[in-house]
Amino acid sequence: MIEQMQERFAQPGVRVYRYGELAMLELSNAHGSVTITPLGATVLSYVPAGGEETIWVSETAAYDGSKPVRGGIPVCWPWFGAHPDDPTKNAHGFARHAQWELVSVHQSGGTTEATFCLDSSDATRAIWPGDFHLELNVTLDTRLSISLTAENCGDEDWSISEALHSYFRVRDARGMLIEGLECLRYMDKVHAGARDLQDELLRVTPPVDRVFFDHTGVAALHDADRRILVDKLGSHSTVVWNPGAEGAKELADMPDAAWPEMVCVEAANALDNAYILKAGHSHTLTMVIGTQPARPHSSSD
Repeated sequence: MIEQMQERFAQPGVRVYRYGELAMLELSNAHGSVTITPLGATVLSYVPAGGEETIWVSETAAYDGSKPVRGGIPVCWPWFGAHPDDPTKNAHGFARHAQWELVSVHQSGGTTEATFCLDSSDATRAIWPGDFHLELNVTLDTRLSISLTAENCGDEDWSISEALHSYFRVRDARGMLIEGLECLRYMDKVHAGARDLQDELLRVTPPVDRVFFDHTGVAALHDADRRILVDKLGSHSTVVWNPGAEGAKELADMPDAAWPEMVCVEAANALDNAYILKAGHSHTLTMVIGTQPARPHSSSD
């Protein structure tokens, strides 16, 4: 795979290499750099020009292809969370476990784009019966844009829940503020699925596992001297997750003490915001990530 990717796509600003047993694609331009592995079409790094790493990946993540890399921005599809009917199936669907095909790398006007594809097969039909075509487009510009397009190639309508499960590297998740989720309803998995209303800025107090409903705007993570901005299109849920100290101990590929370094703020269509993808139709979920210097927040925060 690596040799074929190098032969087809090697060019200035594009690097193909092996890390462990996984192929890696690194795109670099004047706006920064981004690294993606075809395993799950998972973004593993985004460094804006002149800035710091934005994406968190576990120091003990597996790179042998046996399971998804812990961290990055996994693609959760065609279900988010536990399978709705079969608890023996992997959480968050099969797309993040699959080897995607890199089909194009394009540079134009200072922007670099890469596109990965995944099609239904006997292996996917053994898990889920639908015929589909998925494309993940990663665009490195002044911000990083990630778009997941799902096409229903079958004859039946599907119910889809999904997410771009982004892990962000932060200085300290404990007490960190997330702006933009105020006045939204949410489901709190930590508290047995209780429903409530977020009536002020969210202050992260791990463990946290919430799905915010009907959110279509920007979420801003107040991370020390910078703000990480998460914008989106085609998404009506935002998920916030940090396992906390006890939860981290249950994750074999995450160091016990690493949980304060990360927080997930995910563009999703989950639970109440799952949608019907009609036969012959497609849907695109887009996440746009940017950073800017921190701005003072009021004492009322």
